Amino acid sequence: MRKQSPGPWVSLTRSEYAGAFFMLLLAVLLALIPAIFSMKGQSGIIYHTDSAQRAALMARHLAATDSFFKKRKNKFIPWQRLRSGDLENMGLTAEEAERVYQKIKMGHKYASLAELSHETGIDTTALKKVVSIYSFRDKKPEKQKAETLELNSCDTTALIALPGIGSKTAQRIIRFRDALGGFYKKEQLLETRYTDSIILRNLLPQLTLNPSLVKKIPIQTANLETLRKHPYLNERQAKIILSFRGQHGKLTENLLKEIKIISAGELAKILPYLNFNE
Repeated sequence: MRKQSPGPWVSLTRSEYAGAFFMLLLAVLLALIPAIFSMKGQSGIIYHTDSAQRAALMARHLAATDSFFKKRKNKFIPWQRLRSGDLENMGLTAEEAERVYQKIKMGHKYASLAELSHETGIDTTALKKVVSIYSFRDKKPEKQKAETLELNSCDTTALIALPGIGSKTAQRIIRFRDALGGFYKKEQLLETRYTDSIILRNLLPQLTLNPSLVKKIPIQTANLETLRKHPYLNERQAKIILSFRGQHGKLTENLLKEIKIISAGELAKILPYLNFNE
């Protein structure tokens, strides 16, 4: 009996078979691509835990973390290794921690929690959480006989011995004093740039001043370079002063009052540094 042919549509050449196989393989790969990419970033081990197991693991983690933080609370942290994250772990908010950390990083020291609270605007109750890392306790300091320091003749070593004054602050004070020619009143110390005015203000009672040590500028012979280098004058004001001197021959305090670009306040600050007689 003769077998019937299945029909020409089933008959495929070798190249057609190869093409069909390639298309089938491509379809399988395209189907697997989403699964392959979804596995990226996974550790390769997937833990399947029920809610009770997850709760138990979380409780163990929190207990270990809390124990670690409690240990840190009772441990002294060296200033060089302190981070704002340590302050957050001790109970401060991120903003409070950053404010306190910036003060600590700049080397500021405070005599009490109340002083630190005033400087940072943080309540003392919150600051008590971090008191163990600080170099003070919330109690009144012992009364000690304060030694006085003459501001116009002291050097950086003497300034560093004062509470809250580091080497950089001492250098800035000396540079500012020398640029002025000396201080004629103690409050000028607060004008020192890049320093903590609260610390400097607290030091004022410990300082004395000898105004006779102030070096004055001989205004009748001073040149432009000498005048413009003074912290209380700028180059334009210095040029106007020299111009007035050239017009009038000799400068007086009343003539300086006629210079409009020098305000009354600025003139009051610069006059103690001017010698009109030489």
